[in-house]
Amino acid sequence: MKNKQTSNGHTMSDKIEIFEINASIAKVNEDLGLVFGFAMVCKVDGKDYYDLQGDHIPENVMLEASTRFMKNIRVAKDMHDGESIGTVIHSFPLTMEIAKSLGIETERTGLLIAMQVESSDVLNKIDNGEYTGFSIGGTGIGVNVD
Repeated sequence: MKNKQTSNGHTMSDKIEIFEINASIAKVNEDLGLVFGFAMVCKVDGKDYYDLQGDHIPENVMLEASTRFMKNIRVAKDMHDGESIGTVIHSFPLTMEIAKSLGIETERTGLLIAMQVESSDVLNKIDNGEYTGFSIGGTGIGVNVD
């Protein structure tokens, strides 16, 4: 694996990594089939948030990734597999800077979404507690922060 120096002094590898991010469901509106929650969490209590795999998504990276996702993809699948079971129809990237500019006090930053689920099977799995969060998958270039 070959490493490159980035403009901010971090080391970036040439290796493309497949990743998965998990975040909790906060609210369900059954009438509209909407599931709300954080799709990505960047900070909690002002500190960088690391998921169960030890990965952290900086706010600027979340903002760039969420912009591309909402512009080009917005598809929801059941556990990253098969056909679409819904669409992400609402998205709000919440950085500390955005929160402050809007007068929002928050302990958590990241990407808030609402996914409209068209699959009754998936809605049932959410209702019975089998599915408790969102799982975002993708590919990216790994960056080692020194």
